[in-house]
Amino acid sequence: MTDKNFFRDIFAKAQKTAGHCAGIEIFADKTADTTIVWSDKKLEDFYISESQGVGIKIIKNGKVGSAYTNNFNEQSTDDLISSALKNSEFLQQDEYVSLAIPSKMPARPELDICDDSFGKEPLEKRIALIKKMEDIALANNKIRNVVRAVYSESLGETHIMNSNDLELSVRGTVFSYGISCVASDGKEIQIGSESKVTRIFKEIDFESVTNEAVKNSVDLLGAKKVKTGSYSAVFNQNVACEFLALLDSSFSAYSVQKNVSLLKEKLNEKVCSDKLDIIDDGTLSSGVATSSFDDEGTPTQQTVLVEKGVLKNYLYDLYTANKDNVKSTGNSSRSYSGISRPAPTNIYIQKGNFSFNELLKSIAGGGLLITETMGMHNADAVSGEFSVGVNGFFVENGVKKFPIHGVTIAGNILDLFGSVVDVGNDLKFYGNTGSPSLLVNRLSVAGE
Repeated sequence: MTDKNFFRDIFAKAQKTAGHCAGIEIFADKTADTTIVWSDKKLEDFYISESQGVGIKIIKNGKVGSAYTNNFNEQSTDDLISSALKNSEFLQQDEYVSLAIPSKMPARPELDICDDSFGKEPLEKRIALIKKMEDIALANNKIRNVVRAVYSESLGETHIMNSNDLELSVRGTVFSYGISCVASDGKEIQIGSESKVTRIFKEIDFESVTNEAVKNSVDLLGAKKVKTGSYSAVFNQNVACEFLALLDSSFSAYSVQKNVSLLKEKLNEKVCSDKLDIIDDGTLSSGVATSSFDDEGTPTQQTVLVEKGVLKNYLYDLYTANKDNVKSTGNSSRSYSGISRPAPTNIYIQKGNFSFNELLKSIAGGGLLITETMGMHNADAVSGEFSVGVNGFFVENGVKKFPIHGVTIAGNILDLFGSVVDVGNDLKFYGNTGSPSLLVNRLSVAGE
């Protein structure tokens, strides 16, 4: 990141230009990324990228103007300030705009995780590691090829300062690895995948992730369809996370205020099964989205969104909180070129008391274990409606009898979460979204 004095100079110049009565906020961020893509025994792509920029917000006479630039020179920063002031002239007064106030809470630097190994290893060594993972996958005689293996590492830096005497900086790293394998028994092919995202490089067990992807593909060989009907089903953690991700934007107060949330006007009402507790926690130890403060400088916190099926809270930044006359929950998310919107940090379903095997045994008669979805990107987050293809297994008396594919499940996300009857104790995160396995008692299935 550019020397902090550079941003202080911009702030001082903006204050002099706009006047000491104006509210001023400087937000700067920088990201550095390295990504390696391996496919079918060869390096398909790799790239190293960097981006940085600074944005300014000036509040004068109740009007707010914003501007940003990628160029860190005197002329560009002069233009940045004048552009923000000119932009404010065309806008109406906005009583809900405000700037963060320095927190009285003690700083929590342990939340801001930066792995110093970032960028230290030669690219060739990372490529050799991915090739080794392909060799491990191909050691299974039913694996025909690795469709795609992707490794990435990123470093992000943020600096915020405003006219309320707030000044904060943070650095953080994220490392990820994912692999997809093709299995075949000579009659059919199946694809299985697995991934891991973490703040610390050494926390990725590359071999374990690879072996899980191999198992996910091989175990699906010999898949059949099941008859159309309504089934009890267990969703594994990955699938449960995908459905939680379909709902997470509805917790944003911005979505609620814009009337594009399923949860509008449902505060303190039952919205899903009383077995479910859903939490957003920006302070979660080692969480991918954990930070000591959000993108406005408000301290992060743990927010209970759903407690025993009842909607307890929305997620707020300063603007949406002012509109609802509440406090920000520390969920501002933005870039230097954008405006703040409240968004989840580490969002997850709280773990329950049942093991995965106990959930399978709880399926009455014949049911399903759902391990993969296809087409979730087509689900509608505004209406909550979904119709997606799934893979998994037919389960009888707690035992996986045979794999299934060519099956579609459909419904509404609130109805789905309303039908959860038991929750596993196997909480797992995929990125910033986490869930244990879930048992649902009614699932509409289209098969044969």
